[in-house]
Amino acid sequence: MSAADSKEIFFNTIVYANSMRFSKRTDDLMDSFIMKLIAVSKEEGMISFATGLPDKRLFDTEGIARASADLFEDIDRARDALQYGTIKGITPLRKKIAARCRKEMCVNVSEENIFMINGSQECFDLIGKMFIDRGDGMVTDDPGYLGALQAYSLYGPEFIGVKMNETGPDAGELRKALQRDPKLYYSIPNHQNPSGFSYSSDKRKEVAELISSSNTIMIEDDAYGELGYDGRIGPPVRSMTDNVILTGSYSKIISPGMRMGWMIVPDEMIEMTMKCVESSSLHANTFSQNVMDRYLEQNDLDSYLRNIRKEYKRKSKLMLDLLHDNLPSELEWNTPNGGMFIWLRTPEGTDAMRLYESALKKKLVVMPGRPFHINGGVNTIRLNFATAGDEEIKEGAKRLASAYNGLF
Repeated sequence: MSAADSKEIFFNTIVYANSMRFSKRTDDLMDSFIMKLIAVSKEEGMISFATGLPDKRLFDTEGIARASADLFEDIDRARDALQYGTIKGITPLRKKIAARCRKEMCVNVSEENIFMINGSQECFDLIGKMFIDRGDGMVTDDPGYLGALQAYSLYGPEFIGVKMNETGPDAGELRKALQRDPKLYYSIPNHQNPSGFSYSSDKRKEVAELISSSNTIMIEDDAYGELGYDGRIGPPVRSMTDNVILTGSYSKIISPGMRMGWMIVPDEMIEMTMKCVESSSLHANTFSQNVMDRYLEQNDLDSYLRNIRKEYKRKSKLMLDLLHDNLPSELEWNTPNGGMFIWLRTPEGTDAMRLYESALKKKLVVMPGRPFHINGGVNTIRLNFATAGDEEIKEGAKRLASAYNGLF
């Protein structure tokens, strides 16, 4: 194809795209680095510390295969798994989630409040659809998970950022934000994406008290709650107040490709959630639910999680040691106690996008921290140590040091 042909195709594509009469709400839809960087990460010779992908080497492919095969041993059950399902999802799996919530998280809930959803991302979209009108206030930890902010942005909220530090959100800022009577507050209390920070015990209680005395619904994203290196680090805020939607996922611990998320909603939300789920997707993937349910019947989840936690703790230490050995002292980073991320900070007044661009030239992809922020974050970078193998982590740390050398 000639350059002229390419130019004509590109021009025609732009004209065609500009003729589309998209809804006004799409004007508010945030752009996202996430899927773009996944594509860049697949280029030849590239090492990626950028994505939120778990380590695929830890996927229990044999266990999932056994669960799938066992499902088809019972032809009636297999046919049901291939059929349309119910809005909330299959009862046995929801019962298992409710039992684990009661035992491990001190959340007293029944399966009637649990909805199976096609991944956490769909939870965020559904919640936005249910609650947000254009201009409504929505509080989020600052930084906060970019994928969630992108989902909510489609509904046009006024985002109110509350500074997040290593023990949780700034209580004074949160109190002031809640005085503006926002509809929602989105947060990840455990091993936050992007920062790796977690709420302290005192902060969990303080946030619960603030939410309880407000009209704001908290969305507590527990995607990383099972990935504390020494087990769960504290009870969810949902265990201390009912004014919380608790969301969880099997994506980071078993399989993101199965698209298996869940949400626990207050009693007052059940009917509206049923309407919104039905209008959006009818129900979550019934086949995946049945395979997951069978997998959990056949395997000890706690034993399985111990192996993942041990491996992520080891890989976290490996990257931390390499950062210490290769990077100059003016750079700062945290030591996470769970999850998949390290939060790197270049000196105040510098722009970490320059490091991102310099690293790309060295065939290393890192995730700029600015898109995760409502305010600030110019000098931040998120590093994922989970996805890469050991040799890639070692080589990537060298490339990162080379990319930073003489940059500022």
